[in-house]
Amino acid sequence: MERERNALAILAAIDRLSDEKMVRVFAELKGVDSRYPSDEALAKDYPNSQDEARLDAVGQYVETVACLARREVIDASLIVDAVGLMLRTRWKIIRPFVEHLRRFYGNEYMFENFEWLARYSEWWKEIPRPPKDPNYDPNRLPEVA
Repeated sequence: MERERNALAILAAIDRLSDEKMVRVFAELKGVDSRYPSDEALAKDYPNSQDEARLDAVGQYVETVACLARREVIDASLIVDAVGLMLRTRWKIIRPFVEHLRRFYGNEYMFENFEWLARYSEWWKEIPRPPKDPNYDPNRLPEVA
């Protein structure tokens, strides 16, 4: 029963990460760092902006899932195995701006869990698949005709 609950939690997490709203939010966040080239521009234009609302959504959706994975409430390896490329790509979209926000607000922990999950995903993609697991044996199944 526990495996089934974890599977449902993982599916719900992946659904949140790939939600149509999140796809749109990240598309709209492309180039966000260039919209606030200085601390003055950030202080003047960022509060109450669409970009602030978009990053609030990222916090609500992605940061929450990443926090649960980091705290081992849900299995991080399953998330990154399923949607790791998406996570890494999205982190790259906002990373420069998040670094700017961290410096500006003096809060090095902003989006810390999202960053952790993206970094975990980068690490995960490089490790060998579970040894002796027949589902990862490249010779186990025939080619698809």
